Amino acid sequence: MDPHPSLDFARSPYTGWTRAHWVQILARMTHGFALAAEITGSPARALYPDDRRGLPDSVDGLESFARIAAAWGAWLRNPTNPARLRFHDRELDVEQLLRRGLLEGTDPANARTYWGDMTHMDQRIVESADLAVALWMSRARVFDRLSPAEQTQILAWLGQVDDRGTYPDNWILFTAVTQAVRLRLGHPAPVVDLDVRLQQACEFYRGDGWYVDGPANEYELYNAWMFNWHFLLWAWIDGDRRPEIRQRVLERARSFIAGFTHFFGANGSYPAWGRSLVYRFAALAAFATGHLLGVAPADPGGLRRLSSGCLKYFDEHGLFDADRHFVRQGYHGDFPAAGEPYLSPGSPYWCSHGLFALTFDEGDAFWTAPEGPLPVERGDYEIVLPAPGFVVSGRQATGQVLLLNSRSGQEHDAPRYHYAAKYGKFVYSTHFPFNVVAAHGSPAPDAMVALTRDGQAFGHRVRTRDGAAAPGLIWCKYEELIDGEPQPMWAAVLLWQDLQVRLAHIRPTFPVRAFEAPGALGTERPTAIVRRSDGLAGWEYAEAEGRALGIRRLLGYDGQLASAPFRDQSNLNLAYRYAEQPMMMETQPSVAARTVAAVSLVRPASYDPEIELDGFAVAPEGVDGFEIRFPDGGAAWLALAETLPTTTTVAEVAIDGIGLRYARVSADRGDVCGLGVTRVAGIAEFAEPTAFRLRRAAEGSVRVATATGVALSPDWLGGAAHRVEVLTLSDDWVDVTRDCGASAISGAVVRHWAERHERTLVDFRVSR
Repeated sequence: MDPHPSLDFARSPYTGWTRAHWVQILARMTHGFALAAEITGSPARALYPDDRRGLPDSVDGLESFARIAAAWGAWLRNPTNPARLRFHDRELDVEQLLRRGLLEGTDPANARTYWGDMTHMDQRIVESADLAVALWMSRARVFDRLSPAEQTQILAWLGQVDDRGTYPDNWILFTAVTQAVRLRLGHPAPVVDLDVRLQQACEFYRGDGWYVDGPANEYELYNAWMFNWHFLLWAWIDGDRRPEIRQRVLERARSFIAGFTHFFGANGSYPAWGRSLVYRFAALAAFATGHLLGVAPADPGGLRRLSSGCLKYFDEHGLFDADRHFVRQGYHGDFPAAGEPYLSPGSPYWCSHGLFALTFDEGDAFWTAPEGPLPVERGDYEIVLPAPGFVVSGRQATGQVLLLNSRSGQEHDAPRYHYAAKYGKFVYSTHFPFNVVAAHGSPAPDAMVALTRDGQAFGHRVRTRDGAAAPGLIWCKYEELIDGEPQPMWAAVLLWQDLQVRLAHIRPTFPVRAFEAPGALGTERPTAIVRRSDGLAGWEYAEAEGRALGIRRLLGYDGQLASAPFRDQSNLNLAYRYAEQPMMMETQPSVAARTVAAVSLVRPASYDPEIELDGFAVAPEGVDGFEIRFPDGGAAWLALAETLPTTTTVAEVAIDGIGLRYARVSADRGDVCGLGVTRVAGIAEFAEPTAFRLRRAAEGSVRVATATGVALSPDWLGGAAHRVEVLTLSDDWVDVTRDCGASAISGAVVRHWAERHERTLVDFRVSR
């Protein structure tokens, strides 16, 4: 295999990768494609091994071609990029591959290569968008050099998307992009239908930069590799025709991209969750597209560090088949179960979207600026995104990022889709990929509380009925299906540093037991796993290859299991060939309503569980209320109930609210947060119930995160406020003092910046 280009740690101190490494990734992908195309004799019919979805070869060939064509289009858009790529001492003419594939695939007279006619809900509709984008970007070097008859042939095939039914989700944009490209190339397209589709896609937006992928609470990575790829490309190609929609799309993208940079760990990965995870580094698409359109953070070196780190991560974890050089079906290496049964062997080439930055000149700042650190390499953080229901927590010491998921999910699971595991975990990690495959029909309880009646069949969260995210917390209401009968559950996860305190309130209809695991410990060397247990103290621990996880029971659990494969099935993991997890459990089934609680820690470093898992306590308080104590003396109160109180007391601080769900006070009262709060006695009053956080900073100021107006107590503040600033998406502070009252931030100011940032919570700094 060709050696990687030389590493450049002067310009790229974090990854060593340069533009040449990106070019080699594209060249190797193209080489693998060319080898597959040679077998059938046409780039329109390149087929890869292990196809299990049962669609015609013509559709599989189209998918293989269209998805890599998006990267070829980006490459050819830049006139300084050569037509030929080189890999394995072989020259690959990208212009010729693209031209030939387009002509042979759209020629109905050639039965051997024709992609076929489109029908309703047809996979060809999906692939038409990437073909259109590739055509648009490469038009000067491919489309414009075709004869009028050849141009008409290609556009006529793309025109079949008109009046074809699509699913009510991201599919709407596939047709819209195809129509927009035809329109901009000067050919007829139904403008009214295009504009209706654009409006439909806009209506999927929920806030904080995030769209749902359809009518349910399906928040997932499609925001990165679909809505902030195809929708942004529409804004670039056709946006000047509908400037009001274009502006809306760009502002939402600005918010999404600024937040999404915080999802990436120092290892290059993101917390994998949701479907289509075999697309791997397609998640990078928004960053380069945003850089092109001026809505990404003005930190090109940081964007390249993030993007190169992610490319490098997957390149080092089995992206390519070693012999045939095609992109493998999996997350790490080849593991088709990581995908869905409707995916073809060519589907993983959606990762090509992540190579869009190759459209930039070598002198572009994306390539020339020195690599800057990721957010997680600059310091600890917690990003709360109430609209999708996420809390994103990064720890500088370990480089790990955790994604706490309050409610994203699918309506139902389905055999071989594994949606329960892909959406239902409470927490997803950059360093601990989850167990995706069900064991004997049961999803594993890693990062989850699972109920069982017989110790054989286990439930799992699938559809979440309600839930929310707030600083330091997610909560949710859902059911687990046991023997065909739903078992109501309420659950919450509280963060303390990188530890998780999890509570689950169960109201079963027949006797069940609860099991819980901190996460999944995946490894390629199971013999290297070190396990530790302490039945008296109530904790279990396991570590391998510099990653460790542990769990300690706090309430309700009376038993525990040493780390082992779930139900004796070790090959369940998204990324690793072997995985296991320790578990807390109830030893006896019960029909009684009750709560179980445990503290978990997944960390990419060894630790002493006796020390790290100590100092936590959970105690019932009133009806469905709980007091949580933390090792530093701080306390929290949480309600897992339908009818919520209007007042509580935490650490001797009276707190009022409407629909009061959660409140938390540090030992020194310098850090306070909550959900559904209107007043914190002696500290703050809010204009309406809100999620918030108030925190004294080291320099003497107070940081305020709020969704509504707030008045701070001068006594708690330490004097009257003389300066109020708001934090922008560019991490700059803007003075808004003249718009605020004495020690107060008005609701109008909060609303203004929430709308401007497309964010629910707005961050302020108040100085005396």
